Amino acid sequence: MLKVPFLVAAALLSVSASTHAANLLPSSPLIQIGDDLDILFDSAVALEVTDNLYSSATKTSSTSWTVTPGLTLEYGKDSPLSLTLSAKRGYVYFDKASLASLEDSRDALSGNLRYAPGGPLTVTLDSSYRVTARNDELAAQGVNSTVLGATLVRQANYAHNLDVGYQLTERTKLNVGFGNTYNNYLNPTKLRFPYSVTTDSEYAAKKASSLWDTINYNTNTLTELNTKSIPVSIDYQAPGEKITYGFKYQRDVTDYSAAPFYSLVPTASHTIAQGPAPTLATRPAFPKQLVKDFYGLTAKGQPTESGKLNITAKVGYAVSQTDSQPSSGDPSYSVTLSHTLTELITHNLTFSRDTAASSAGGVTASKTYTYGANFTAATDLTLNLSVTKSDVLSGATGVNTWVYTLGADYKYNSHLSLQAGYNLTDSKIPAAPSANFKANTFTASAAFRY
Repeated sequence: MLKVPFLVAAALLSVSASTHAANLLPSSPLIQIGDDLDILFDSAVALEVTDNLYSSATKTSSTSWTVTPGLTLEYGKDSPLSLTLSAKRGYVYFDKASLASLEDSRDALSGNLRYAPGGPLTVTLDSSYRVTARNDELAAQGVNSTVLGATLVRQANYAHNLDVGYQLTERTKLNVGFGNTYNNYLNPTKLRFPYSVTTDSEYAAKKASSLWDTINYNTNTLTELNTKSIPVSIDYQAPGEKITYGFKYQRDVTDYSAAPFYSLVPTASHTIAQGPAPTLATRPAFPKQLVKDFYGLTAKGQPTESGKLNITAKVGYAVSQTDSQPSSGDPSYSVTLSHTLTELITHNLTFSRDTAASSAGGVTASKTYTYGANFTAATDLTLNLSVTKSDVLSGATGVNTWVYTLGADYKYNSHLSLQAGYNLTDSKIPAAPSANFKANTFTASAAFRY
C-alpha cells in the first residue's frame, strides 16, 4: 500500500529522465493547441522523515511519501492577456500502521490572470486553494500542543488577490488592490482525556463508563480567520536613480469565527456509584473582528552604483483594534537586503515586525529575522541555507523559535528537477517550558514537468 504508488511514480520519473537524456522525449508540452495554449503534466514525488510529526513536546517519528500528479494550463504567455491554471492532488502515505488514519489526499488549485497590453494599465488576478495537515504553524502561535493531541490539524486555505496598476506619469505609478484570505478546519478529530481518579474503586467505576472521560475536538481552541485587505500605494522613481520610493496605506479587516467545537465534560457533583453525568461545555469567548490600518513608506531597487545590493523595504506604523480591546499602535516594518557576494554566492537578510489576527483568537505580535545564502555549485546545482529567529506573542503566550534549513536543488534537465533538504525547528515557550519542542525533518523530492 505504501510502496506501490511511490515506486510507480519514481519509475515514471526515471523513465522520463532517461528518455530525455536519449533525446527521445520532445521538448514541446504534453498538449499544444494553436500557438497560445499549452497543457503540461506537472507532478512530484516527495519523501519526508521527521522525529516530531505533531510538533509537540512528546515526539512521534514518522516516514511519509507524497505522490502529487497534476496538470498546468498556460495561455498567451507572450500576449497582452495571459492565463495560468494549475490543479494538483497529493496522496499521502505513512510507513506505520498506527498512522494509517492520517493518510489522505490534499488538493492544491491556483490561477493567475494578467492583463498588460503595453499601456499605462495593468491588471493581475491571483487565486488559490490549498489543503494542509500540519501543526507547526499553530504551535508557533502558542496553541497548546496538549489540546491538539496526537493529531494533525487539517484545513482548507483560500487566497484571492486583485491588483490594478496605472502609470500616472513616466516616473509615477499608482497601485490599488483587494485581497481576501480565509481558512476552514476540516474533519476535526475527537480526543479522549481520561478523568482523574485516585482509588481502585474510582478506577473500576470509570472503566465501566466512558462518561468519566472528557471528549474534545482537536480544533476546540482554534478560530477561523477571514481577512479582507485593501492596499493603496504610489511610487516615484527619481531621474538617474535605480531605486523607487513610495507611500503605502493598507486596511485589513479580519472576522473571527468558531472552528468546529465539541466538548463533553463529566460533572464532578455526582457520586462514584451514580457515575458523572455528561455536560456539553461552552466554548470560551473570542473577538469577533480585528481592524488594522498601516501607514508607511516604501523603497525598492539598487541603492549603490555597483548594483550588487538590492533593497525592498516597507516601514511604517500600524494601528489595530478588536471589538473587545481598545486600539493600539505599533511600529510595523519589513526590510529585505539582497547582496551579490561573488558570481556564485548571493545572500540576503530580512527582518520584520507586524501584528495580525491569531488562529488562537485575539492578536499576534511577531518579530522575525532571517539570514539566507545561495551557492551556485554548478550550472545545474544550487545549495542554500537559512536561519530564522521569530519571537511571537499571542495574547499572554510568548513563543521563541529558531529554524535552521539546509537544501540542494539539482536541475537534471528542462523537465526534471531533484530537491533535498534538512530542517531543524527549536521552539520554546518561557511560560510553559513543558510545551517546548524540537523537530528534525529530512526531505527528498523530484518534480517533473512536461
